[in-house]
Order: sequence, then C-alpha cells, then structure tokens
Amino acid sequence: MKNFDKKVKLGLALGSGGAKGAAHLGALKAFEEEGLDFDFVAGTSIGSIVGALYAKGYSADDMESLFKEIINGEPTLILAFTLGAISLTEIIDRFTGGAHFSDLKKPFRAVAVDVETGKEVVLSDGALSSALASSSAIPPLKPVRRDGKLLVDGAFLNYVPSDVVKGLGADFVISVNLGKGKISNKKIKEELDDIYPKNKVPYANRSKKCYEFSDFVIEPNLSRFTSVSINAFEDMYQIGYDEVKTNAWRIKMEIENKRKG
Repeated sequence: MKNFDKKVKLGLALGSGGAKGAAHLGALKAFEEEGLDFDFVAGTSIGSIVGALYAKGYSADDMESLFKEIINGEPTLILAFTLGAISLTEIIDRFTGGAHFSDLKKPFRAVAVDVETGKEVVLSDGALSSALASSSAIPPLKPVRRDGKLLVDGAFLNYVPSDVVKGLGADFVISVNLGKGKISNKKIKEELDDIYPKNKVPYANRSKKCYEFSDFVIEPNLSRFTSVSINAFEDMYQIGYDEVKTNAWRIKMEIENKRKG
C-alpha cells in the first residue's frame, strides 16, 4: 500500500565555483520563498562554505550580508591573507564563529581530496574552519593538513557532491551546479602537478556524480563569469535566484510524485 502521508527527506548538494557561489545564495533565497527546506546538505569548495552556513542556521539574507562584508568591508583581512600573515582556515574560522560540525542544526558534509592517496575525503567532524578550508584549497592555495591527511579542493574529483547527500539519507536530492555540463579536472590537475608534483590525484570527470545521484539539477547560466568575478556578485545572485524560481513548480511536482510513489 502506498503511503501518501510520508515525508520526503530533501537533500541539497552545492557545487564548486569560487565567486560564482553568489548564485548559491540566490538559489537558497528562492528555495526559502518556495518553502523548500532541506534535511541534509553537502558541498564542495564554495559550496561547502555556503552549505555549512545553511546547516548552521543562517538564512540566505544572513549569508548575503556576510559575503558582502567579506568582499567590501575587510580589506585588511584580505591583505593579511595575500601576504601570508593569516591562513584560509583562520579567515573561515572568523566567519563561522569557531563552530564545529557538532554545532550544526542539520547534517552536513564537506568534500575534499587527499593529494597523497588521490582519494576523495568526506569531512564530517571536528572544526568547520579546517574542513571548509580543505574543501576550498584550489591552486594556488596550498593543501591543508587535517587529521593526518594533506587535503585539497574536493572539486578535483567531485564538483557537486550529490552522492554524499544521497548517502546521508535524502530521498530527493537537488543539486546546484555552477559549471554546467560534464567537467574535466585536467586544467586544475595540471596546476596541482606544478605545485605538488608527487600528488596522486587522477584525471577524472569531476561532475559525473552530480548527474548520477541528483533527482533535480539547477544549472544557472554563469558562462560569462569566472571563479574570480567578485564584482558581479549581484548579477550571479540574481541568476541563481531566477533559475530556482523558473524550475520551482517542476521541482515540487517531482517531490510530490516521490511522496506518492
């Protein structure tokens, strides 16, 4: 007998993309307006940072204010980072309030890659700051030493960690992919080879799992932007918002079908 009253557990996977992560915030704002609340969250790189803040209880508006503060209001902090006086871990720690995974309100995972084994690493405990820094360590940023592993950006192998969200127990996974289509890691792998020649990270299609494990993929058209298009924050935010709004009816219909099925 079909259970028409069952709750569909929703999962959210947020992908890599640097400054394009502004679209994540727009997408989250639209999800909020559409009444879509997620039970599980996972992210890679900028997606891990946004995902952790969401799991901590931040609203889309809270995150927008925080990111704008970082972009526009912390020149001294950015200079200190550029000069090597402060690490990415220390910067993230400031804006997560020193939180740990155990402080989060929703189950959350961050994805990184172990350069010494070439294996994907799913981070689930300890300090958020080192986990998010590990997940975001794309060249020219240096690998982050955590729990005895030397970790780099999860985007080397898993651009949008839909499989991780599914593994947490989500019945329906919505992914936000900031780099539409199948994406090779060839370019960033070559950059990593220059910095860390002995790395074991393999060449791979890093968006494969996104399409295999997602029930619905949001793909904002950000082709005219790059991962460092910080000044285009508002435009990318709006594109992410509009993409969710355009697809909201279809997402809800598919969730309802899942519930009835």
